[in-house]
Amino acid sequence: MELHFPPETEAKLNELAQRTRRGTDELLREAVDHLVTYNDWFERKVKNSTAAVERGEVVPDEEVRSWLEHQEQRGCESNGRPTQYPT
Repeated sequence: MELHFPPETEAKLNELAQRTRRGTDELLREAVDHLVTYNDWFERKVKNSTAAVERGEVVPDEEVRSWLEHQEQRGCESNGRPTQYPT
């Protein structure tokens, strides 16, 4: 397989390879592996979410907004920083 990158991207890749003392081929394999893994995960999440919607497992927008506002208020009150939302 042959890849062509814009000169700026190729320069950044070469700099990364030098800084990390890894080969560009190794970095590209790792990047593609991450991309494929992420896309698999994302497709599963979309499929599962679509199925949940079809089953009627939804939360109305207003409930979500209310929950988020509560979390923000609670987080700021406890340590001055917003809380992190569940993923």
